[in-house]
Amino acid sequence: MKILFLALLCALSTSVFAADARIAGFKVKSLRVSSNTGITYVKPNSEVQQKNSSCSSTDFYAIHKDDASYQQIYSALLAAAASGKTVFLWVSIDSNDCLNSRQRITITEVNF
Repeated sequence: MKILFLALLCALSTSVFAADARIAGFKVKSLRVSSNTGITYVKPNSEVQQKNSSCSSTDFYAIHKDDASYQQIYSALLAAAASGKTVFLWVSIDSNDCLNSRQRITITEVNF
């Protein structure tokens, strides 16, 4: 019974991230916040991993101030940058779901 429950839980949890792709862990090299566009840009200390082929720029990941959970994601990124912790991101893989041609961050994970 426990195995069946765990299998069902795993099947349901994978559908939550169906429109997102996970980025391998990296440390935040810089954050850039634009008051003109409302976009926060995240520069990793390694190459940007291209998961959404409709987003052409590969210098930053991005999140808009009007996105769901923006404050929590920005806070997590800022804390990770300040403490040198590794960040894991999920980005949208929906066609043309880009911010100034950069991949849109949907989920952030920081392990402290």
